Amino acid sequence: MQFTCSTSKLIEALQIATKALANRTTNQILEGVLIETDMEELTLTCSDERITIITRIPADISEPGRGVVPGKLFSEIVRRLPDDTVDIRMDNRFVFTIRSASSRTNISGQDADLFPRLPKMDDEREISLPQDMLRDMIQKTEFAIAQDDMREVLTGCLLEIGGGDVTMVALDGYRLALRRAKCSDVLERFSAIIPGRAVGDIGKLLSDDEEAFAQLSFGGNKLHIKLENTEIYVILIEGEYVQYRQILPKSFATRVEVELDPFRCCIDRAALIAREGSNNLIMLRIEGGSMVIEAHSQIGDVREELPTRQEGADLSIAFNVKYLTDVVRFIDGDSIELNLNNAVSPCIVTPVGDSDYVHLILPVRTGGR
Repeated sequence: MQFTCSTSKLIEALQIATKALANRTTNQILEGVLIETDMEELTLTCSDERITIITRIPADISEPGRGVVPGKLFSEIVRRLPDDTVDIRMDNRFVFTIRSASSRTNISGQDADLFPRLPKMDDEREISLPQDMLRDMIQKTEFAIAQDDMREVLTGCLLEIGGGDVTMVALDGYRLALRRAKCSDVLERFSAIIPGRAVGDIGKLLSDDEEAFAQLSFGGNKLHIKLENTEIYVILIEGEYVQYRQILPKSFATRVEVELDPFRCCIDRAALIAREGSNNLIMLRIEGGSMVIEAHSQIGDVREELPTRQEGADLSIAFNVKYLTDVVRFIDGDSIELNLNNAVSPCIVTPVGDSDYVHLILPVRTGGR
């Protein structure tokens, strides 16, 4: 195998493909990048067997072939080459020679036949979604995916499609994030639980171009995503997701509307003190058209006050600082509304006038409640 290509294009392709590189594995071949040349195209593939990423770039192919090169080392070598072209050759012993300008590096690779084959898709159902829409849904929900949970389904993100809606949901037992978007040409109903790591990688590969689309194919326990020059295969999480609709309260005793930017600034300042304490709490006191935000720790305390538009009863409620900080970090809009029932029931936060983006946060019980 021998080919020449742009160094910068190769770096970009490696940044994409190596998102699926296995970090800790007993199968050494998964620590490598599968390199394949055919016609005028160079294909790079990485896999940890849960997610596989394939990306392609143009190249001048002198001799077609296939081989596996150590992923991290190869990426570091290419990243340090002059910003010009790179010539790469693999001999019949799978030794790769990398040349650029006056630089030459030899590294030992492996036989491509040892690399896992691409997942086989059965009974596929295909849909096309705008990449910017899917990217926005991932950004607004992935932070709520459980990092470590006995229930494997919570370590993934639920994607529901059909009836003209696309919905993405993540929850970790303490908070929930839901993003819904309209897609009128999708009528068939089906759902899939995408592993958390794959969700993040997919989000990083999606474009914010309004004209770009992603083709999603679902078959059995697999998802196949086609982008312009990149394909992603994901092994889905099997099982039944939490019935999240049953968790969302239907009515509320208190509704509070507050401007987002001032609220975000108050929470950010209060969080500095809350994080210094042992309980990491922020207290909201809602009374008479104002909201007092307080945090206490061994090192000090803070008090912020904001005007609100309040409907219903006065209320005091406490939250873990991380969960409230995530709300103000990811939510958009000029104003938000907090919908509450009491100090121990879930709080629902949405942008004012936008019920398609929902945060649910469980409060923290405090002494005397």
